[in-house]
Amino acid sequence: MELNKSLLTIDDAENLHLCFELDDKIYALNAKYVLEVTSLPVINEPQKLPEYIVGILNYNDMFINVADIRKIFSLPQKKYELTNKIIIIKGDESLVAIIVDEVSDFFTAVPSQVQRVMGENFNNIIKTFYKLGENVINIINIQQLEETIKKAHFEENTTNYSELFPDDEESLCILQKRRNEIARQPEMNLDIAVAGKDQYIIFKIGGHSYCLNTLLVKELVSSKNYKITKIPYTPDFIEGIINLKGNFYTVVNLKKFVGYESPDMASEGSGNSDFSEPAETKIIVIESTELKLAFCVDDIVDIVNISQDYVVPKNDMALDNLYIKAEVYIDDKVYNMLNMDKLINDKRLYIGNN
Repeated sequence: MELNKSLLTIDDAENLHLCFELDDKIYALNAKYVLEVTSLPVINEPQKLPEYIVGILNYNDMFINVADIRKIFSLPQKKYELTNKIIIIKGDESLVAIIVDEVSDFFTAVPSQVQRVMGENFNNIIKTFYKLGENVINIINIQQLEETIKKAHFEENTTNYSELFPDDEESLCILQKRRNEIARQPEMNLDIAVAGKDQYIIFKIGGHSYCLNTLLVKELVSSKNYKITKIPYTPDFIEGIINLKGNFYTVVNLKKFVGYESPDMASEGSGNSDFSEPAETKIIVIESTELKLAFCVDDIVDIVNISQDYVVPKNDMALDNLYIKAEVYIDDKVYNMLNMDKLINDKRLYIGNN
C-alpha cells in the first residue's frame, strides 16, 4: 500500500463548502469565506436597525452586523433557540454574521457538477446548486449576499427581533456567556517572530508534561474561541477541523493519538440543563510543509527557554512509542520532548490507494 494521500489534508480547499440548514432545505457557503461557526449569543440591538439586520455582534473587538438569513430568503419567521448557530463570514468589503438553524457538514464541490439556477430567487443570492446523493444543496453567492445586506441599510426594518430570542433566565445566562466568549480575543497568542530556537511550549496530556519547540508552532488557541467541526468517517483521534483566519487545520486529539487512556467520561453530559457549555480545550496549531495540524491537549502550562544542556536524548522503545525523543530535566521536573518527525510521518495520518 503506497502512502501518498493524506487523511488530514484538504486537497481542494478552493471548492470546500460548509453546509447549513433552514427548515428542511440545505444551503452551502464556500468555506474560504467562513471565519467561524459558533452558537447563538446575545446580540446588541440598537434603536434603529435596517431590514434583515438582527443587531450588532462584538467579534474579537470588531462590531459586525448579524443578519437573519430566513428574512432575506422570505422564509416563515421562527423564534430563535439555543441550538441556533451563527456563521461569521468574510466578504469582499466587510465581515457579517448570519443566523441559521444548524450547521451540518463540509463537502467538496466538483466544479463541473455545479449547476446554475434558472431564473431569479432570494435577491439572486442563490445562483447555483449542487446535487450530493439525494440532496440538493443551494450554494450562496457571497458577493450577492453582501450586496443585499448593504442595500438593506436603506430599507426600514419591520421585525422586532428582540421578541424572537429566548427570554427565560437560564437561556439568557447562556446567551450572555456566549457573547462574552465571542467578544473576547483569544487569551493565548504566540508571536513566532520573537520565538527563539531554544524556546519551548510546555503542555500536558494524560497527566504527562510534554514540550514542543515554538519554531513549529503557528498559534495557541482555545476551543471557546474557535469552533471544531466534526468530519465523518475519520479515526477517533481526529476531533474535526478548525478554520483559523481562513486556513483549515485538522484537530488531532494528541492524548488519543499517543495512546494515553482517556479520562473517565461517565459524568459527561450530566446536569440539569441540556445546553451546558462544553469544557474548554487548548489547541496548539502546527504548520509544517507536510500537514496543517492542530493538537488538542489537556492544558498549556508555559512557554520557556530550554538550553540544550538540559536535554537528554533517549533510545528507548517504550518512550519512542509515546512519541518521546528526549527528556528535559529542569528544577527536579521532567519534560518529555515531542518527536514531531515521528508523529508527522506516522502511517495512521495517511491512507493509500489500492
